[in-house]
Amino acid sequence: PDPTDQPTSFANGRYEVKRLLGEGGKKKVYLAHDTTLDRDVAFGLIKAEDLDADSRQRITREAQAMARLGDHPNLMPIFDLGDENGQPFMVQPLMGGGDVEALIEEAEDGRLTLENALRITSEICRGLEFAHGKGIIHRDLKPSNILVTSSGVPKIIDFGVARSTDSDMAVTTLQTDVGALIGTLQYMSPEQCDADPNDIDIRSDVYALGMILYELLTGRLPYNVAQAAIHEAVRMVREEAPTKL
Repeated sequence: PDPTDQPTSFANGRYEVKRLLGEGGKKKVYLAHDTTLDRDVAFGLIKAEDLDADSRQRITREAQAMARLGDHPNLMPIFDLGDENGQPFMVQPLMGGGDVEALIEEAEDGRLTLENALRITSEICRGLEFAHGKGIIHRDLKPSNILVTSSGVPKIIDFGVARSTDSDMAVTTLQTDVGALIGTLQYMSPEQCDADPNDIDIRSDVYALGMILYELLTGRLPYNVAQAAIHEAVRMVREEAPTKL
């Protein structure tokens, strides 16, 4: 991008922009310097074009869930949440190792070594156990929602569709022709495919983690639902046995 098109700072000058780290469909992430606390951070500016009231509430819920979880080595903390001229922003630590999805794509044959796959999975387990102990179910665990530090430590992110087991935390759902699905279909448990949020508990996160481990070791998923029509994909997850190795 043309550097002249980039903002120089956010939040009344608190976050000085160094450069654009990346851009997705939902937000731009900048490398910024927090002048108040004198540290570099990842400044995520969320695109406002398609944000409605529910979407803005989801962003707040995600930040609240992350803050509620506190400081755990395998969960992504949050430093700040705010609004920049109508655009929500979220400030988090810098992560130098990309995400687990990128690790899979870059690995030979899309497979991680057994040692590395088990190490990543065990650390994700610790993060999930801590979140579940705090009464929070993630509900959208997948490789792209697990960032990795420069030293290889995985941290779970994106609690935007998280459900609290002990409060009336609102739920964000994806309305489809088969009902209201929560999560990403390739990693969803059969209970999630039944589109009843009341049936989803911590076992759905454990199921998703099993799917991730399968993918880390084999380079593919147990169900080839990516190209299937929504009804067929849901049927496969509900009714079919996983592909044998």
